[in-house]
Amino acid sequence: MKQVIVFLLSAAFSLSSLAQTLDDIESKGKIANTPHNLTASKATQSSKELVLTDYSLCRSCHVPHKAKAVEPLWFRKGGVSSFEMDKALSGRDDHIHPLDPGSRSCLACHDGGLAPAFPHRNEELTGQVNLPTGDNQAPPNYNLHLFKFPSHGLEISPPDESSALSGFSENNEVGCITCHDPHNNERGNFLRVSNEGSAICLECHDMQNWGQSTHGNPQNPLHAGLEEMACNQCHEIHTMPANAKLLRTDENSLCLGCHDGSSDAEHEVASLLNLEETFEKPFTHPIRVNPDYSNMGYDSMEKTPWNYGLADDRRVSCGDCHNPHAATQGMISPALDGSLAFMRGVDANGFSKSFADREYELCYKCHGQNQNLSSGSDISALLNLSNRSFHPVETVGMSLNVPSLKADWSEQSLMTCSDCHGNDDPQGPKGPHGSSIPNILKAAYTEAPFASTSEMALCLTCHDQRIILGNDGFKFHRLHIERAGYSCSACHNPHGSVEHVGLLDLDQMHITSLAGVKAIEITEPGHGTCTLKCHDVTHNLEVY
Repeated sequence: MKQVIVFLLSAAFSLSSLAQTLDDIESKGKIANTPHNLTASKATQSSKELVLTDYSLCRSCHVPHKAKAVEPLWFRKGGVSSFEMDKALSGRDDHIHPLDPGSRSCLACHDGGLAPAFPHRNEELTGQVNLPTGDNQAPPNYNLHLFKFPSHGLEISPPDESSALSGFSENNEVGCITCHDPHNNERGNFLRVSNEGSAICLECHDMQNWGQSTHGNPQNPLHAGLEEMACNQCHEIHTMPANAKLLRTDENSLCLGCHDGSSDAEHEVASLLNLEETFEKPFTHPIRVNPDYSNMGYDSMEKTPWNYGLADDRRVSCGDCHNPHAATQGMISPALDGSLAFMRGVDANGFSKSFADREYELCYKCHGQNQNLSSGSDISALLNLSNRSFHPVETVGMSLNVPSLKADWSEQSLMTCSDCHGNDDPQGPKGPHGSSIPNILKAAYTEAPFASTSEMALCLTCHDQRIILGNDGFKFHRLHIERAGYSCSACHNPHGSVEHVGLLDLDQMHITSLAGVKAIEITEPGHGTCTLKCHDVTHNLEVY
């Protein structure tokens, strides 16, 4: 009986050993022809005649980590004299290096000395970047994939259990082995998931409208390369010195690198229109002012300028108006162009919105009731629906009598900010990027009280000059415009008027009160009384 038991135990042990051996063979078979098989590698340092050879497949990475060791090469700056490689480091508020032992094991070689560097060396191929020094100081988890998932979870969150990605630390931090399987190089770069079309990125990054966006699903055959390059067109997977959001360069320069109407690199997919040229015009949104994105990181909603809040330093970036992961061609609603899709906005009352439904809600981020108010006027106060008159931006027109409108417009039409603000070149890129006319206007408009009709071309794109000069709405229009030489802005505010009909603006230096009264009252469409003093003429309850 004892002999039978011994035999069975021996047989079980043999089968177990055989299974283990087969597993080992399979594992080694995957790594045998990869760069991680160091058994056939030789590295010679001529000055010391140092030859690295006879390493086993596993011992190169696994054996030395069982004991305390001199700090690995990547961690040689500002670290400790010795530590256990298989022990996680304690986190600090300002850490910008991986804490998990798996990543630090990889970086013991991948420092640019024994193996390709992480972060990559710069174009001059100088030595490794010293992360902890003040020269390259960055906020927590800044531009490194070695980071803890942010609490807000917007567009980025841990993958579900079905994902092939693994290797998250106890603190749910991403490490090298999250995306890389050091034993299997079948997909290239030791990736756990194929990166065709940036598939591995989409395991964690769930971006609104990406599949329908111009960058994620280009409809133009000329841009087919975008779908394959996908995230890599704009982002570096891991690099230092850092740019925000893993971008290849600062955000504005990156966008204009492609949106310049030409192709400057072999893999660059160029846009058809030249936005860079538009931003060279004298009046633009100031994207070239303060392009420094330091102190901006994934882990802070308040510190992330793109899509998660309003800029607090008055700079303008492309991402303040455009979400590159969601932007698409065409209109997605009567009041919102596809290029503005899935962008945070501010409503008419000054409250933040997760996604803007109307174009003006994008504009109100800087030109409405918000912390940027000190840098400009509150346009929302003039377009408010409670005002006596306003251009119909927040809602359709409320006036019942606007006789000067051209055929494409009616009293119930809805306008957008970009109907007036935009490129003065009708053949150039659309949108309020830049113009040769002040205030980024599409056509000529002057704020001076005296002007020719050609200097009021903007107003005449919607209002029929023939009807205006025919005095159909106001019988003294021709008198004021042709004989007195007044401009539209001499009497009207282009956005709205709190107290007066017809966008009339009486708060101007050339319009003064008469015996303390300054008012225009409407008795019926096109008729009323005027009490004020203007162009040295006294109007005392003058009827028109």
